[in-house]
Parts: sequence; structure tokens; C-alpha cells
Amino acid sequence: MELTKKEKQELARLRHEVHMTGELLTLRQLFDRMEIYGDRLCMVEKNKNEIIEHTVRDFRGDVTALGTALLHRGLKGKHFGILSENSYAWVVAFFAVTCGVGVAVPVDKELTKDDISGLFQKGDAEIVFFSKKYAETARYHLDNHPDAIGIVLNDEGDERVLSLADLIAEGKALLDGGDAAYRNAKVEKDDLAAIIFTSGTTGANKGVMLSHGNLAQNAEGVLESIAPEYSSLSFLPMNHVYELSGNVLTALYMNAVIYINDSLKNFRANLNLFKPDAMAVVPLVVDTIYNTVWRTAESTGKDKALRKALKISNFMLDKLHIDVRRKLFASIAEKFGGKFPTFSCGGAPTRVEYVKCLCDMGFRIYNGYGLTEASPTVTLNLDCRTRPDCAGYPFPKAKYTIHDPDAAGVGEIWIRGENVTKGYYKDEAATAASFEDGWFKTGDYGRVDEDGRLYIVGRKKNLIVLDNGKNVFPEEVESFFMEHIDYVHEVVIFDTDISRKRIRENIIVAAMEIDLNDFPDSTEEEVRQKLKADFDAVNRQLPGYKRAKDLFISTTPFEINSTRKVIRSKVVERYQQEINK
Repeated sequence: MELTKKEKQELARLRHEVHMTGELLTLRQLFDRMEIYGDRLCMVEKNKNEIIEHTVRDFRGDVTALGTALLHRGLKGKHFGILSENSYAWVVAFFAVTCGVGVAVPVDKELTKDDISGLFQKGDAEIVFFSKKYAETARYHLDNHPDAIGIVLNDEGDERVLSLADLIAEGKALLDGGDAAYRNAKVEKDDLAAIIFTSGTTGANKGVMLSHGNLAQNAEGVLESIAPEYSSLSFLPMNHVYELSGNVLTALYMNAVIYINDSLKNFRANLNLFKPDAMAVVPLVVDTIYNTVWRTAESTGKDKALRKALKISNFMLDKLHIDVRRKLFASIAEKFGGKFPTFSCGGAPTRVEYVKCLCDMGFRIYNGYGLTEASPTVTLNLDCRTRPDCAGYPFPKAKYTIHDPDAAGVGEIWIRGENVTKGYYKDEAATAASFEDGWFKTGDYGRVDEDGRLYIVGRKKNLIVLDNGKNVFPEEVESFFMEHIDYVHEVVIFDTDISRKRIRENIIVAAMEIDLNDFPDSTEEEVRQKLKADFDAVNRQLPGYKRAKDLFISTTPFEINSTRKVIRSKVVERYQQEINK
């Protein structure tokens, strides 16, 4: 849906009025302020081949009715689990709970039944919203917790579970009868809004307590930092705070239409169908787009012309300040509905050369640094074209410091601010260990340049300390290999102990993922030999103590979690199984 110039002007006026209402302190304020948008389009989703549109009035009506029904049933103050794919109903359930009833506990739908049930129990979720697709997992939890209540989002209820549709109808009848309990519900800035579980890639999932103030601050901070768009595609899972806070909450507040991606396999088709202006992505999406662009160019014999066009475009943009990207790279934009969407990229480090190249073509890419405990944004880089390697400047109302920096200025990143969690749910030990003098200790290492920009060096928990006392940040070495061997899809650096002639030695291992389909004219052995040769050449460019002593090649993808991060422990397990053979 493209807005006319007049429609854009009217939306700008409404957004200004909302923003001038005052500081955003709670999700309830966000919800109430949405009323100004009236019957404007709010969310769009697909049900098979049917396109379903929801207006702001629809959304506010459904949320208020559901909240009214939940309060009427005596569920005030309860914790509500959410287990579902991204959907309009997911957002309705989340807002109905957080804006006057209780606490939302959304979980990763890709986990096992036991893990999901365990997280619901860990988050004290006595009521569980679930979709038909994940009914088996939800009912498994309900069967093991007879006192729990189930609410199905997109199906009929039965003797064991309620249905969302019935509850909304019940709430509307109560509202017609004068029930104003939900409409009059009060929510404070420091009230707990949601418990968001960390991904658990390197340890147990921890329940991060995010208040209304935490989430509201992030949504308002995005609007203060980035020019608002007119639509976005909801692609990442909503249980992840990056998608929830950085995309969904922000889009609702500014009335940017949210198009909901129904499945990963339909991603490219949905880009063409919905033509979104923006979306939150992870580096894997950036990598895929970059590789697709260049593979298409090479397969059609247009790669040389593309390189020449990039040189011309960069010269005109940098030297003459004339932007011809939309014209020169129009054929690429056609793949995205005729426009270059804005990508907000987070969750893991991005490949610098990929980001730079896509920005040169016309894409606008924002990256930064964040974590669940910061709701999630700590820093934001709005200049990825010229400085794609940094994490940017501090986010509004967020502060960071480099604690105990070494001679190179590298130290642990500590953060504080209105976006930062008060701690982990029912985990006093982890909370106490994570805070010092009011600062949250992120476990990430970074440095700051002379202009105040943050650069991420690596994770504390991934740090390799060699027998000689030298420290190696795996992420730094991984980025180096990825930059110099462009056909490698993923690199994971880790250390392991081996015995040689009865002497134990601690060595660094480089695990590299490749796709044999990238080499249609070569045998697997030829590809392996090529990678070994390239690995040796690049490895020699590293300082001696950072060099990998062993190479593990995988022709099958590394295991990833729902936010598309490689699960490092699984890679190490694979390597150990291989050498034990």
C-alpha cells in the first residue's frame, strides 16, 4: 500500500501530535495514544491466499474486549504465556495482557516441548495463549499442569481450552453492559510488562524482566533517532525483543502498517507482495540478499557491469553529491517491490563488506549493539555506508562505559539507563552477578574511538585464554576469515585440548561452513582442497597466537536458533564427534 503525498502529510501531522503528547512511559500510554489514528490500516496478514486487513480501531477494540474478559474472569496480575507464530492475534494477546491485566511471557516456538513447558513454568505462566499450529506442544504443557488455562488464538475452544474469538465476544458484551474495568486500568512505568527469555546459545535461558518503562523507552528512542517509515514487514519472531520492541511497538506507535510474514519460504514473495518500507533483520538476511544479487549478476553475465555501475555511483555520490543509485540499480530494487527497504540489522555481527556494498546499491542499513536486557538497544549506527564496522553512538537515554580497559582500550561494556532491566525473574544470584554500582555488566567486550563510537570486540563467555596467557576474541578472528574467504557461509572459532606425544596442548580450531552448491563445476574434494589452501593463506596473515591450528569443514549448515544465531556448543560437539572417529 503506497500513500499519496496528501496522505503522508496527514500521517506526519498525526505522528507529530502523538509525539508531542508527552514522554512515553508505558505500553498502556502507547496503546491509548493510538486512538488518534482511527480507522487507518494497522496490520495485514495472510491466511493461505487470503489477505486480511486490520485497522487501528479493530485492534484497539479487540484488545480492550479481550482485556475486559480476562479481568472479568479474575485473572488480574497473572502471567500469560504466548506460544505462536507471528500474527495479529499474537499482538492482540500481548497488548491485552500488558495494558491492564498482567505479565506476558512469550517463548520461542522452535524449542522442544519440554523446554517450552519448562519456560512457562519458570515464568509462572498460569495461562497460555497458543496457536493451532502449536496446539500439540501447548496441550502437552496443559496436560502436565492441570491448573493451567489454555487459550487458542485461531481455532475453536473445547472443554480444556478457551478460544480467543469467544473471549473477545464475551468482552464486547461486557463492555456493552457498562464494564469499564479494563478501560480504567492503571499501569505504572516500573510495572513488569514482560518476561523475555534469552536465547540460551551458550547457557540456560534466563528470564529478563522488562518493565513498561524499559519497552516504552526503546520505542520512543527509535522514533527520536530514525526517520519514521510508512510500513514494515514482521519477519523475526515476536517473542524476540528485537522484533517486538524495535519493530512491532515502534510501528504501532507511529502507525506504520505491519505486514506479517507468514513463513520463511514465502519471504521473497511477501517482499514483492507487500512492498514494505522497512524491516528488522539478522545478518543472515543481509548475507542472503548480497549473495543473491551477485549470483544473479554472475549467472546472467552482468557482474562486470554491476561492478562498473558501483564505481560510477560511488564517485558521483561521494565526489559530486549526486545520488543515482535508484536509477542505476533499479533492476535490483524490482526484487523488493520496486524500492530499497530499510533494514535494521541486529542480533550478531554483520559482514562489513556486505553491508557496505548493499548500501552502495541503495539499501539503507542501520545496525548497532543491543541485548535483551537493554530492551534491546544500547547503541545505533545510522551511517553504515561509510562506517559499517562500528556499532554507533549511544541510544537516547542509554549510557555505556568501557570497564577496566586494557592498553588497546578494550574492556567489558557496562550499561545503564531507562532501557535496562532490573534483573532476571526469580534468579537473585544471576541478577546480583550482573550488576555493579548500578551498571549492568553485559559480558561483551568493546572499545570506543576518539569520536565516541562503539566497536564490539567479542563475548566474554567466548573469550579464549591460551596456555601462554594470551587472550583471543573468537568473533574478531571469525570476522577476519569471513572477510577474506567470501564463499564461506559461517565461521566458528573455539579452543580445545589435544594430546600429542603424551603432551597436552590447547589449540584454536576454525570450523567453517560451506555450501557445495556454490561450486557446481567442482567435486567435493576439490572444494575442500581449495578451502584448505585459502584457509592456510589467510591464517598466515594473523598474529601467531591467533592462528587456528586445525580446520573443520562442514558441508551441512551449522545448527541455529530461532533468531538465526549459530549455536556454538553444537558446532564444538560436531567437531569432537568428527575427531573421535
